[in-house]
Amino acid sequence: MTLVGIHAGLSVDHLVAEQAGARFSCPGGPALFAALGARLVAGTQVRVSCPLPDDDPRFAQLFDTYGIDRSACVPVPEVPRLWILNSALGRRIVRQHAPGGTELEQPGPDLPDPDDHLPAAPDAFHDGLDGLVASSPVERPPSGPTVWVGLDPHQDLVAAAGLDHLREVVTPRTVLLPSRVQLTLLDPDPRRAARSLATALRLPVVARLDAEGGYVVTADGAWSVHDPAVEVVETTGAGDSSAAAVVAALAAGAGPVDAAVFGTSVARVALSGWGHEALAAATPFSRPFPDITVRKEP
Repeated sequence: MTLVGIHAGLSVDHLVAEQAGARFSCPGGPALFAALGARLVAGTQVRVSCPLPDDDPRFAQLFDTYGIDRSACVPVPEVPRLWILNSALGRRIVRQHAPGGTELEQPGPDLPDPDDHLPAAPDAFHDGLDGLVASSPVERPPSGPTVWVGLDPHQDLVAAAGLDHLREVVTPRTVLLPSRVQLTLLDPDPRRAARSLATALRLPVVARLDAEGGYVVTADGAWSVHDPAVEVVETTGAGDSSAAAVVAALAAGAGPVDAAVFGTSVARVALSGWGHEALAAATPFSRPFPDITVRKEP
């Protein structure tokens, strides 16, 4: 068994997908999706450190149902409540309560983020971890020399400081898990940005490129990972759950490319339902889905 820790936030989401419809007041947030994604890699135990809301018992019930250790969670009155809107024109996240009471939220660089103001995890949270998922960290996560740290970068800090910020938060055993949006803050071409990060930081990068699949860069080359069988119902949670599955697979001994195939398999599961529903219904698997393709770049 391997033990993977998740340090991230929660949210309650109104999900709206063009043509597919809507679901309201759904449990969500990076901590929930990552915990459910990591557990799908067979042999993984999951420990979570997140704000746990007093006003919504569903989060604690979900963690308990799936054997996720929540002893390092911090009780809070409530967690962010968000509209997550998906359309052909892109994805948008807005607060359920518009600031100042206005009906139209003013455009700006900041998006509401469940990981903002995330309390530090207690020391005991890190005991015995084989892998750690750090969502939007503002400083280097504490970890042992053998712990794989999957780092989902802080979007605002990448936009403000770029590579300088990433140098401050990575460890020698970090795998970077950037999204397309995060990569295009550095370079209009996300693949070129991933290659630049891997070279500059001398770390593996597993980029999450939405419908195009994954893109893995290591010192040995670059690979495209594609899922021809994926069927998208709704996209929320796919990135967080797949990132956690990558870390769980690395912690179990997989290489970065094989770990990315695990992550792509879990993304397929997440995309097949609304929010956390498909992830919660799935059974852990010991091998990634066989029809996912891997191609080494020339």
